[in-house]
Amino acid sequence: MESLHTPLAPPAAPPARHAGLSDDARVRIYQLVLLALFLGLWEGLTRVPYLIKNTFLDPFFISRPSLIAEQLWAWTFGAQAGFLMPHLASTLGATLLGLAVAGVTGFAAGLVLSQNPILARTLNPFIVCCNSLPRIAMVPLITMMFGLGLLAKVVTVWFVVFFLIFFNTFKGSLSVEKHILQFCQTLGGSPRQILWSVRVPSALAWTFAALPNAISFSLVGVVIAEFVGTTTGMGYLIVSSLSTLNASEMFAAITVLGLCGVGLVSLAERLERRLLRWSPQFNER
Repeated sequence: MESLHTPLAPPAAPPARHAGLSDDARVRIYQLVLLALFLGLWEGLTRVPYLIKNTFLDPFFISRPSLIAEQLWAWTFGAQAGFLMPHLASTLGATLLGLAVAGVTGFAAGLVLSQNPILARTLNPFIVCCNSLPRIAMVPLITMMFGLGLLAKVVTVWFVVFFLIFFNTFKGSLSVEKHILQFCQTLGGSPRQILWSVRVPSALAWTFAALPNAISFSLVGVVIAEFVGTTTGMGYLIVSSLSTLNASEMFAAITVLGLCGVGLVSLAERLERRLLRWSPQFNER
């Protein structure tokens, strides 16, 4: 007698992956194409005589990518080799130190106030008032109070970044859904355990969301602080290039700052992936 049971079908083969480039490789190619188009357009337009004479595209004002590359080469390997490093080290050191101080104090203050509603409501108008002060306008006052050295740069970065970290941490700590807190309490979790196991991870995710902007603002704060009376730093290079009307040197310094920003944000994203491995945005990748 034939069996009434139909034979089991063989397991379906996994879908074949399309041959070709990965998404990351495509993104890199698109980025390189956009960069090449931008630099090529910039180089080409600054070589058109009519545009040079009648618009702002005169290389005297905006230089050229080729001239900027020559300046970067001179700073790195050419006649001025070693000239850039002390200035870059001064700016990056102040940026990282100020960012660390602002991050730690902003995160701690956000957590503390999120656990004390009365204190948060009491301090709210004062926090809003301080956050509304113009950061850039405070640089001369900070310089007058703390001098022209590292401390003034760190204070400037703290004043620029602190509230960004604070508000994100505060909102992140309060964004935990009530049913999660009730479930943790039902399981016998103490307030301290709930703080470190639930609120801190939530606040940390929000803090990392603000970190790219915090890094950019930190670099901006340090460079602006270096505009005033300093003799080192990337801000000093920009001001000195203005005094000599050297657009190539100015854009070279700006290019270095942009590359530093990209590098620091990339490091922050790697740190975020490591610390927030539990987050769905990283588990889905």
